[in-house]
Amino acid sequence: MTDIGRVHSEETYLRLIGKVRELTRKCGGVECAADVTRVSFGTLSRYQRVQSPEYARIDVIIDLEKDCGVPVVSAAMARASGHALVKLPDGVGRGDVVGTLGRLHAELADVTGRIGQCLANDGCVTRDEIIQTRLRKEIDDLLRAVVAMDAEIKAIEEGGDD
Repeated sequence: MTDIGRVHSEETYLRLIGKVRELTRKCGGVECAADVTRVSFGTLSRYQRVQSPEYARIDVIIDLEKDCGVPVVSAAMARASGHALVKLPDGVGRGDVVGTLGRLHAELADVTGRIGQCLANDGCVTRDEIIQTRLRKEIDDLLRAVVAMDAEIKAIEEGGDD
C-alpha cells in the first residue's frame, strides 16, 4: 500500500480492508455477496486484497451491510474518523416524549447499576467485569434511547406544534 495523500495510518486502511472481508463473510462469502450487489465475484475479491489499488465502493458496502444486517464497514469508518455509529430506533418521532423519557431513564439506571456492580468489589472497572455485566450492551441501549429522544424532539420541532 502507498501512503501518498493518506490522512490515516496504513494500519487504519488495512483494518478497513479486513472489515470488508468480515462483511463479505457475513454475507455468505464472495459468491453470495456478488449476488446482492452490482459488482462481480472478481471485483469483490479484489476489494479484499491488501495489494489491490481498489477499495469497496460505498454503494457496494451499503448493499452488503443491508444484506447481513450489520454495519461492519460503516462502523469501522465512523470509528476511524472519530465518530460512533448508533442504530436508529424503530418507530420514533411520534411525539411520545413522556414514554421515551421513561425508556431513557430506565436505560440510564441500567448503565448506572452495571457500573455499580463493577465498582463494588475493588472500586475499579475491569475488562472481565465489563463482559460479565454486559455493560457495553447497556451503554448501546442507552445511546439508542438518547437518539430516540432526539428524534422525538426533532419531530415536534419540525412539526411546529406549540
